[in-house]
Amino acid sequence: MNYRNSEMKIDQLISYLNEDKINLSPVFQRGHVWKVPTRRKLMRNIVQGRPIPAIFLYKEAAGTRYSYNILDGKQRLESVILFVASSRTEIGVREWHKYFFGASHRLQSGFSIELPEGDKTFAELDDSIVRDFREYAIPTVEISLTEESSLDEIINLFVDINQEGVAVSRFAVVKAMGKKNGLLSSSFDLIAEKQVRGHDIFYRSKRNEFTKVLHFLKNVESTSDANSKVDRMWERMLELVLFVQTKQHRPPTEILKGFITNSESIPMRRPTSAQVSELRRIFKFLQEAYAMSTSLATSLLAINQVHFYTMATSLIDVDLLSEFSKEELTARLERFAHYLDSPTDIPDDKRLKSMMKIYMAESQTQTTHIGRRKVRHKNLIDVVRSINL
Repeated sequence: MNYRNSEMKIDQLISYLNEDKINLSPVFQRGHVWKVPTRRKLMRNIVQGRPIPAIFLYKEAAGTRYSYNILDGKQRLESVILFVASSRTEIGVREWHKYFFGASHRLQSGFSIELPEGDKTFAELDDSIVRDFREYAIPTVEISLTEESSLDEIINLFVDINQEGVAVSRFAVVKAMGKKNGLLSSSFDLIAEKQVRGHDIFYRSKRNEFTKVLHFLKNVESTSDANSKVDRMWERMLELVLFVQTKQHRPPTEILKGFITNSESIPMRRPTSAQVSELRRIFKFLQEAYAMSTSLATSLLAINQVHFYTMATSLIDVDLLSEFSKEELTARLERFAHYLDSPTDIPDDKRLKSMMKIYMAESQTQTTHIGRRKVRHKNLIDVVRSINL
């Protein structure tokens, strides 16, 4: 892997944007995360000539020229685009609106910044300030991959370089390295559809049993950005689609490496129609169960991804829906969830207390470890079957 420390003047950046040489929406990137106050602060620092963190670009050949994918610094470059927009005839991003899907983001264009002489938009800046602004050099690290680039280098590149605390996740690496993969695309198709508007990519969540259940997860519900919501649901669905195909637990790192290296240990095929039907059956039950029981819908089984994964894979692996009616299974899961929240309410039954104690102990640390997942999986099923209603 090659790294080149460089700098890019804003004049050059705007030229590259106008020539479509910079891709701000590669598959591994997040949505529009920054709010206007953060963008104002950055642009004020640039206008006043203060240093800002480096941006990271992945450089690759594209015909007779190079193109650049933004790895880190998307929010900073977006801030430049929105501040400059096309408000001046002598310098501007001609098609700035194509980088932002949705009116709420486009309305941020032309925002003002606080300067000693008062609030100013880019159009209102003196010519002397604009001249210096165009010459401002943004620290840049250009990265290119070589045939000798190792897996660990690639993982560290995508996961660890972030400078602003909005880290690129390991799932983002999976998307980047396996975007044409049948398993990945079919998991996405269950929950969302991708829409391309200009240079911006927007994920539209579908309204079905999958998304209605997954929206209860705290890390999904608490996310305001639409693309990030879909990403988090997509990551959960990918694990469950893989489980319904193989009935095997896998740590996320193994899935990641399987996508990057095309390992035969990870099936890359689309799920069969029967497997999708099985998933729909489980999620339809959960949707109805949540509607039937508010306490279940607000419990750790529904909102915590560790416990949700255990519940979902248990329902996939063992046909509890054939053992119990929907109403009775809902009541049993509700009781299990209550024991999780209130261990002191567990009945005075040695076996039941022991199983719940083990389950909770295996839920504290290293929660994606295969062994811990297997223990939680078995104990949830055994407890659900053992509960006396």
